[in-house]
Amino acid sequence: MNTMKGSFYILFQSYKKHNIVFWSILFSIVLLSFFLDAFFGQYISFAITISIPVYIFYSSMATKILNRTLPYFLKLGLSRQQYMLHVGLFFISWSLAGALIIASAHKMISYVSTLLNVKDIIIIHPILFFNSSHSFLQTVAMDTILLFFCLCSGLLLNVVFYRLGILGGYSLIGLFALVPIVMVIFEWYSPLFEFLAHSSIIVIFGSVLVFSVFLYLLITASMRRVSVNPV
Repeated sequence: MNTMKGSFYILFQSYKKHNIVFWSILFSIVLLSFFLDAFFGQYISFAITISIPVYIFYSSMATKILNRTLPYFLKLGLSRQQYMLHVGLFFISWSLAGALIIASAHKMISYVSTLLNVKDIIIIHPILFFNSSHSFLQTVAMDTILLFFCLCSGLLLNVVFYRLGILGGYSLIGLFALVPIVMVIFEWYSPLFEFLAHSSIIVIFGSVLVFSVFLYLLITASMRRVSVNPV
């Protein structure tokens, strides 16, 4: 238990400064939006999204976690499998914390908008594609799953760069960029849209969760003989 607490502390400290800077900038933009609405609301409308910048931030932070923490943890005596277990639990906790902040921020923005009678600020969130009258817990659950997926995806990219170097990393990025192009060429996007349109939110994000867990287990298996130093 002490090892777990120490691992969480080290992982949290590794990203503490980045988190403070990111959330400070994001909430400053929200405050700026309210300020601009107070003076120019009669001329323009604002669309605010808290979730999407957080998805991008989490993905980018996960692409650096091995370089920041793996050598240090191995020097402390943890095995690679113990390290991945601690990182996985940290990812779950970090995802839940981010989801709670997003949902709380949405509630606060809605409350302040109602209090100040602001009607020109629109909140954008992926859950609106499925349910316009979503609850706080639904938002938290969806964002937790999506943030965990973003962390796993970023970690996958980090592992490829860490083990295969720049050539392997950029090859993976190129492969990801090629996927939507192939889907457009062969018109695979139509069945995908039909599947999403006829599937419930539980099925869709349940599938995302299962895929994220499978992806993390695959990454964990690939870490058994990874070197202390990146390629």
